[in-house]
Amino acid sequence: MSLSAIPSSSFSHTLPGSFNENGRDFSKNCASLQNAGRKHEVQALLMALDGIDLDDDDQDLLFIQYSLDTVYASYAAAQNRVRQYTQLLTLLKREEDMWAERVEKAKYVLPEYRSRWVPGSEES
Repeated sequence: MSLSAIPSSSFSHTLPGSFNENGRDFSKNCASLQNAGRKHEVQALLMALDGIDLDDDDQDLLFIQYSLDTVYASYAAAQNRVRQYTQLLTLLKREEDMWAERVEKAKYVLPEYRSRWVPGSEES
């Protein structure tokens, strides 16, 4: 049953507040409800034309469960990747620190030597 088939007087008895027939916004609210009802009817009609069943069935529930499982699995995979990248960054930082120590030690072997690999240390 569409909202346009319901007499407007029935709204004043069933809906509280600004929908009261004595209120000045009654006609605007009634039209808004009728418009929303028509939009819902059009949407249901279009979905029926597309072959989409509006009734929930076991397949819909299963699809929703699989979709939610996919979301949770993707989230867990992202957390795992972040953990792995964090571990990789920790390892790379340790390696960088180790090489920095070796560079400091190497400076004492030949103090006047400037490597071409260090920017700004080339002799002209």
